[in-house]
Amino acid sequence: MKISVAIPAYNEEAYIAACLDSLARQDFSGELEIVVCLNACCDKTEEIVRQWAQQSPWPVKVVHERHKGVAWARQRAFHEATGVVIASADADTIYPPYWANHLARAFAEDAQLIALYGPVRLRDFDGWRGVFWQVFHPILNDAITHIGRWVGWHNVIGSNFAVRRDGFLAVGGFNTDLKALEDNEIVRRLRHVGRVRYDAHLVAYASARRYNRLGFRRTIVFYMRNAIRALVLKQETEDLEDLS
Repeated sequence: MKISVAIPAYNEEAYIAACLDSLARQDFSGELEIVVCLNACCDKTEEIVRQWAQQSPWPVKVVHERHKGVAWARQRAFHEATGVVIASADADTIYPPYWANHLARAFAEDAQLIALYGPVRLRDFDGWRGVFWQVFHPILNDAITHIGRWVGWHNVIGSNFAVRRDGFLAVGGFNTDLKALEDNEIVRRLRHVGRVRYDAHLVAYASARRYNRLGFRRTIVFYMRNAIRALVLKQETEDLEDLS
């Protein structure tokens, strides 16, 4: 099975090398390609990616998206992907060596599976409060995830989910009008195409940089407010960068 890893990137020079290094360490015997979509970067992200690609164990495709926004960048990366399964990743996230193999096995064993997602654990919280949030955030996130599953809503995070390519095309891809929560919204539509499943063992480790920059309360309120706007009211979401 061929898996494509789609990574949107906007000025990720401080993080993307670690992300790519974790993908290089994947214990995977199938085909794997990496698609990096540069979204109006003005730092050294492209230089880092192209240098890394020269020694990559996997083929790397670098594309550009002129429309600003993560939904646009994720959309372009997914469309450029050629794998049977497309895994959504983020440039500030690190993936354990078993990640790709875990995805491939899950989709191979379940022909009705259209989307699979797992938890994202945050790392590198700043300051003394960070010790508390390092413990509390997984509890809060898991509670939201499990409660959401009971009511038919999936707490999908863009840095750790995968879809069948034909399912992605069948629903028309991401809603590029959204500035956030595009990951949740597409999975809501994918539920009508096939089975959506949560896997607690499919873990990824993302940077806590947004919480460090904006504070825990403001970040959580942002995501809650936008979940209501996108999934309940069907309104355009706000951009997290606007809170900076």
